[in-house]
Amino acid sequence: METYSPEDVKKLIEMLNSVNRKIKKIKGAEPTKLEKQIRYLEQRFKFFNPPKEMLVYIINHSEHSKSKLDPILLEKLRAELTKKG
Repeated sequence: METYSPEDVKKLIEMLNSVNRKIKKIKGAEPTKLEKQIRYLEQRFKFFNPPKEMLVYIINHSEHSKSKLDPILLEKLRAELTKKG
């Protein structure tokens, strides 16, 4: 299991919030899966152990959005996904 610092989790939240703002403009006010992921991350600053589904979701958003994630953190997420896969 990889360990993630609170700063790593903050970077993930910032990237997902950026993506979420764009989605909210398109879809409206209904809660999205992305918002649920963000809330989960906000509660897990000290102990973040993402399940495989969340890793795939975060990596996909990072690769396909304009707001890029720190390359080192992205590699860390991919490494953990490989271990869990």
